[in-house]
Amino acid sequence: MRPALAIASATAIGVVMGSGAFAMGMFGQSRPTELTFKDASHQSTPIMVDGLEINGKSMGAFPTLASGNWMNPRGGSATLTRLPWDSEDDAIVDVFTEWTEIETGRAYSADVSVAWGELQVEEVVGVTAYMTFVYGRNGEFMLFTDAEPDPKTGQYNGREVMRVCGKRTPNRDQNYGLRVNEIPGLGRLIDRREQWMAVPDVETNCSGENA
Repeated sequence: MRPALAIASATAIGVVMGSGAFAMGMFGQSRPTELTFKDASHQSTPIMVDGLEINGKSMGAFPTLASGNWMNPRGGSATLTRLPWDSEDDAIVDVFTEWTEIETGRAYSADVSVAWGELQVEEVVGVTAYMTFVYGRNGEFMLFTDAEPDPKTGQYNGREVMRVCGKRTPNRDQNYGLRVNEIPGLGRLIDRREQWMAVPDVETNCSGENA
């Protein structure tokens, strides 16, 4: 998916909400060669990530349970990897992801693009870009990048780059409660169901029924 500087494809329903500002802490104008990424879901809506591709390359073995310890999360353990590019002229990072809500069994997907200049970029291991993928309620998908702490709260919640409503993919719906012995951490999550069900839902503009 590479329309000229497209921010969200037709498969991701919703209005993109971005800061429009270029990355703070950018290492000159050098295009990033490395990527640090994290994933998270809101406490009230635990998520199984069924797939994540960046610039067409799979970012791991799936399914995997998204981190879920933050109401406004930065994500779980960081994964450092090479940032794949099709050519030296590319300036757009393409993200495709699929996920399933643990509680409802409803599956979603989102296909979005972001200019790498919108991301926090620093010299870490090579020139490294930072991305956090946050899965919300009713198919909400958010992309954050690292930022300085909020001056009011001091919290490191990152900077929101975009927010979309994912596409419903009912052909992939499934009951992950039947797979507690297959996926690390899933059994413990199911055992704590009463706790996360008691957490108030975070507001969302997504209906959960986009087709």
